Amino acid sequence: MAVRARYRPHPRGFGFADPVATDTLTEIPVTITGEDGRGTEIDRIFVPPPTAKGLLADDLLDVEVELDDKGASARSVTLVSRPRKMLVGTVQRGPGRVVLDPNHALGTGWIDLDPGVASKLEQAVGRQIVVLAAEREDGAPLGRALVAGPHVVGSPQAIRAASVVVALGRAAPSLVPGGPAAAGLETAEAETTHLRIVGLLAGGGRGGAAGLDTSGPLPGVEAPWVERRDEPCVTVDSASTRDVDDAVAASWDGGEDSPVHVAIHIADVARAIGLGSPADRYARVVASTAYLAVGENAPMLDPALSEGALSLLPHEDRWAISARFDVTPDGSLAEVAIESAAVRSRAKLSYESLEAWLAGDPDGIHIEAGSSAAVADEVLTAAVEASRRLGVERDGRATFEELFEDAEVEPALVDGRLATVAATPHAEAYRQIERLMVAANESVASWLIARQVPALYRAHVGLAPDRLARLRAAVELAGAEVPALDHADADADVVVSQLIAAIDAADAAGRHAERDLLVSVAAGSTARASYEPDPSAHTGLASSAYTHFTSPIRRYADLVVHRQIRAALAEEAPPHSAEELGPLAGWLDARAGAMRFLQSRERADLWSRLFDRGFLDESEPARVTGLTSNGLKVRLPRLGVSGFVPAERALDLPPKQRGSLSVDEHGLTTTSGPWQVGSRVTVRFAGLDATGRPNWRLGDGPGSA
Repeated sequence: MAVRARYRPHPRGFGFADPVATDTLTEIPVTITGEDGRGTEIDRIFVPPPTAKGLLADDLLDVEVELDDKGASARSVTLVSRPRKMLVGTVQRGPGRVVLDPNHALGTGWIDLDPGVASKLEQAVGRQIVVLAAEREDGAPLGRALVAGPHVVGSPQAIRAASVVVALGRAAPSLVPGGPAAAGLETAEAETTHLRIVGLLAGGGRGGAAGLDTSGPLPGVEAPWVERRDEPCVTVDSASTRDVDDAVAASWDGGEDSPVHVAIHIADVARAIGLGSPADRYARVVASTAYLAVGENAPMLDPALSEGALSLLPHEDRWAISARFDVTPDGSLAEVAIESAAVRSRAKLSYESLEAWLAGDPDGIHIEAGSSAAVADEVLTAAVEASRRLGVERDGRATFEELFEDAEVEPALVDGRLATVAATPHAEAYRQIERLMVAANESVASWLIARQVPALYRAHVGLAPDRLARLRAAVELAGAEVPALDHADADADVVVSQLIAAIDAADAAGRHAERDLLVSVAAGSTARASYEPDPSAHTGLASSAYTHFTSPIRRYADLVVHRQIRAALAEEAPPHSAEELGPLAGWLDARAGAMRFLQSRERADLWSRLFDRGFLDESEPARVTGLTSNGLKVRLPRLGVSGFVPAERALDLPPKQRGSLSVDEHGLTTTSGPWQVGSRVTVRFAGLDATGRPNWRLGDGPGSA
C-alpha cells in the first residue's frame, strides 16, 4: 500500500516518513492492512539507511509500507516533490571525485556535485559550502551551483550559513499551508524571492530589500493629520539600533490622582510602501527582519528607508501613526485615540543611559539629549510614571510571565571574536519602555474593534490543548488542586489563575519540589501565539485583545495593521477584507516563525562552539524539563540552553554500557533515580556529538548521580 508522506532525516543515517493529508502538509495517522487482513493505525514510517540515502528533509514521498512486530517501515519510496532548493554540508572526497556530505538536519549519504562545481572544490575538502540543489534523472539530489563558502566548519560564517539554509528551508513557500496564494503572492515569484533570500543571507548578505520599487496604492492618502512636531518626544533603543520605529511622548502634572498623557508615535511605513509594490511583495515573503549574531541583520525593508527616510531619527520631520491614551492612577487606559501625525524626535536615547537615569545618574541621558536634556527629563519622568502604573495593573493579571526564566548571557561576535554578552542588558529600562508598547498595542486593538475594522490580532490561548493531560498528571503528582482542569469548557484565565494559586500555595508550604514540578510543566504547556483575523484574547499577556502595531519597519503584520488604520482614518474601505486576513495570518505565522527559528538555531550553534572551546569548565545549574527512557531533558536557565543527559551518564554506568530509565507515561518522574520534572541538578559539558550538538553529564551538586 502506498502512503503519501513527508520525510525527516535522523542523524544516524535512517529517517522517518510522516503520513500527510491531501493538502500534503497536515500530518495524519493512516491505517495499514497487514498480510493477516487486520488494520493497524500508524503515524510514522521508519525509513532504513539504504532507502534514506539521497532523500532530503521535507521531501514529499509515496511510500510502500510493510508491517512487522516493530511497526511500519518503508519497502520502497518514490519522490513526488522536493521543496528544498538549497543544501549545506561539508566537502568530502569520494571515489574519484569530491562530494557533499549534507548537514544532518537535511539528509544523509553523499550528494554528487556538478563537475563544474566539483572542480572548484578540490582544495576545499573538510570545508563547509552551500549549493543550489538540482535533481538527477533518478531523482537523487545534485549540487548544481556554489552559493556560499567554502567556510571553515564551526566558524561564525559557517554557523550563519548552515542556520539560514536549515531554518528558512523549513518554511519554503510550498511548505506553508495555502502556499503563496494565501498571502496574495504569485507562486513562482514567491519561490524565487525565497530562494534569493536564502542564498543572500547564507552568503553573509543583508537580503534583497535594497533598491526595490515602492510605488503602488497607498491607503488613507486623504486621511486628516495632526501637527505634533512641537510636542516633545524621544526615542529609546539599544545604542546600536539603526531602524528606529517608535518614539514616546508623555506629560504629567505630578499629581497622584492625575492621569499621565501618553503618545506612542510609530513610523508611518504604510504612507511609503505601496500595496503590491516590489518592496511590499518582498516584505510579505520575508515577513520580518532577522537580527543575527553573525554579520549584518536582514532587514524586511530597504535600509535606505528603514534606517533612513522612515526611521524616527532625532531632529528630523517624520510622519507617524500615533496611539494616544491616558494612564489613570489605577493603571487602566482611558481617552484612547489613533491619529496620523507629523512628529519630530528631540533625542535618540539608549537603554543604557535610561537604566542609569532610573538609578539616579542623569549624565548619560543629558549627553545623548544635548540641548534637549530638560525636555528629555520631563518626558521620561512622565513616561516612567505611566509605566509604573501599567506595571502595577499588569502585576494584578494572572499570567505565566513570572514562570519563565530569562537567559542572562548569550553568544555574540565582539570585535570579530566569539564571546558572550548580557542577554538582556539594561533590563529595567527595557521593561519600562516595553510596558508602554504593550499598552499601545492594546489600545490600537480596542480602537479597531470599536470601529469594526478588520485587522490581524495576536491571539494566545494560554495552555496548549494537547498538553493538558500531562499538566493534569503533574497537578495530581504534586498533590495540588486545579479544579478547572477537569472541565473541558473551562475559561483559560480561570485555569491559569488556579494553577498560579497552586504554585504559590506549594511555595508557601515549603513544598519546593512540587512547586518546581508545577512551574516546569506549566511553562512547557503554553501554546504558541498566532495571528488571527478575529479579536481573540491573548492569555499570555492577560489581554482581552492585542495586536502588533509598534514595529511596521520590522514586521509585515504591523504594516498590515497600519494600512487598515490609515484607511479607517480616511473613512475608506480597508485594503484587506476579513476573508483575506485569515490566510495571510497563517502565512505570516509560518514565515516570521522561520525567522525566529533561524535566530535561535544560530545562537544554539554558537553556544556549541563556545562550549567546545572551554566556556564551561565547571558545573552549571540546570532544571529537568522532561524524562524519557533514554535520559533527562534539561534546561540551563542562565544560558537559555536546552540539552540532554543520556541515561547511561545519569546512572553513571561503565563506558559502552547502555542505560535505560523507567519513566511514567507522561515523562514526569522515574523510579530509576531521584529525578522528576522540575528537579534542580547541575550538569557538565561532555563534548560535542557527531552532529555538533553538546553532550551533557550530571555534575557535582544536588540531584547529581
